[in-house]
Amino acid sequence: MTGSTSIQGRLLALVGAGVFIAAGALSLLSRSSLLDLEREISLEHERFARFASGSLSAALADELRLLATVATASQIDLSDRSDAPEQTLLEGTIPYGRLWSSLFIVDESGRTVAAAPAHNRALLSSEALRGAAQHAIREQRPVVTNVIAAPGASPVVAGAVPFRPAEGRPGGAVAGVMTLPSRRLMALLQAAALDPGVRLEIVDGQEARLTASGAPPDGAARPSFTTPVEGTPWFVVMSNMGPGPLGPVATFRRRSLWLAPSLAALATLLAWGIARSVRRPLKGLTASAERIAGGDLEHSIDAPGSAAGGDEIARLATAVERMRRSLKQDIDQIERANQDLEQRVADRTHELNALNARLHERERIRQELLRKVISAQEDERKRIARELHDETSQTLAALGIGVDTALATSPESDTKRRLHDLRQLVNRMHQELHRLIVNLRPSVLDDLGLAAAIRGVADWQLGGTSTAVRCELDDLDALEARLPSEVETAVFRAVQEAIVNISRHACADSVLIQGSVDSGVLTLEVEDDGEGFDLARATGDSSSLRGIGLLGMRERIQIIGGSLHIESEPGHGTRLLITVPVAARTTRATGLGSDAAAGVSLP
Repeated sequence: MTGSTSIQGRLLALVGAGVFIAAGALSLLSRSSLLDLEREISLEHERFARFASGSLSAALADELRLLATVATASQIDLSDRSDAPEQTLLEGTIPYGRLWSSLFIVDESGRTVAAAPAHNRALLSSEALRGAAQHAIREQRPVVTNVIAAPGASPVVAGAVPFRPAEGRPGGAVAGVMTLPSRRLMALLQAAALDPGVRLEIVDGQEARLTASGAPPDGAARPSFTTPVEGTPWFVVMSNMGPGPLGPVATFRRRSLWLAPSLAALATLLAWGIARSVRRPLKGLTASAERIAGGDLEHSIDAPGSAAGGDEIARLATAVERMRRSLKQDIDQIERANQDLEQRVADRTHELNALNARLHERERIRQELLRKVISAQEDERKRIARELHDETSQTLAALGIGVDTALATSPESDTKRRLHDLRQLVNRMHQELHRLIVNLRPSVLDDLGLAAAIRGVADWQLGGTSTAVRCELDDLDALEARLPSEVETAVFRAVQEAIVNISRHACADSVLIQGSVDSGVLTLEVEDDGEGFDLARATGDSSSLRGIGLLGMRERIQIIGGSLHIESEPGHGTRLLITVPVAARTTRATGLGSDAAAGVSLP
């Protein structure tokens, strides 16, 4: 068995294909599930970032509302010369702020009117902070700044809420300052933290970091989402610092890269072992089956295991062994039966050969007897014809001469009239005798041959009737040597019988007789357009002698080795075809008499 067609190769291919298909399906399903999980985690992170941004935006909104409350307080009057009411207001408000580390009030000119705590007044006099307050005053809306870095001081961010100038009072802004890093802002961000593997950062519009949750960033940080903080130039940036929730997914993805090939290799190894365990006993069974197919039924087949507890291969081996034994017994019985049958056939063949030999001998004797009968018949015909010609015919001739003499000497009387009638009777008797002699044995057959004899009998039988006869026998006339006497006699008698039947029964208007010798075969055909007859009814009948003429014609032709074929239907005429092989027959020269012809033997 070759590798491409063996069970081992097929098992390996099937198991490998099954494993790869299953692994591929599992991989596709796992990949789809992992992608769904990643999308869910990503959506969860996005929602978390938006939640952190919303929380920060809400906290800043509360802080700006606190500033707006201060901006609408009645204690603020920038037209008087005293800053004490405003200072008292800020110092009383600052404990309520969650994010602001300092508060201050700035007028339209940028002068710091009040600050709390007071020791931060120098910081609050920063040009950048005053610029943010003045920007809020100009825009007349709350403003939150980016990170402001002051030389020699910690960076800060500020928020300012303007208040409109009242009648007789100048306008200004209340601002809050958050010093970075801010523990309060850090606590707010850590309160919204999702897990240690996710880092949240707050950056301003210039990507300066305000604060961050989790470990410090390193090269492995991968920003996932950036969400703006409403009402501020800030953004909340979420980054994956490590595996995080997607760690198992990534781990499974990495493991699947070597897990699928490992499983395939393991499955291939197991399939190879299974195929080998199946192939070895099957190989032995195959060799045994090939021996059985080659005709070796003597060697038994060993089953790999007991028949009762064995596997399918063992049961198959047991079944094949039973088949071998049964086949051997059947073959032995068939061989014995064949020997007996051959002996019986030989005995029957010997008996049949003996019977056939006896039948052939009887047929040979019958043919010989029939030939002798026909030959004797022809000889007797010749003898009778010769005697009629030599004796009876001469007697009639003498009687005619005597009648003629009597007529010549007799006077006119009743006697002369009677002699005249007698002369006519003698003439008819002479004609009938001549016709009888011709029918018995026409001398023209012996003197001039078959063609002349056929023309003579046709003219004799049909010449005085309304039937037109055409003989096409030039090929027979052109023969250099005469046909054998038995051939001419048999063929002539068959044609003579056919012509007599036509004259008696056919009522034909025309008759065609044609013959030839081609390639050593004599062919002679007699065809008429008469009434025809039913061949099935014209069979030989020993009781009624029906068809005895046809039977005699056929036997005469068969004796000389020829065949006679008759075609006829009622109302469609009759066709008689005679074929006789003459190539190997002995011929005789023209002019041999009838006595010489009678001595020619059959082949």
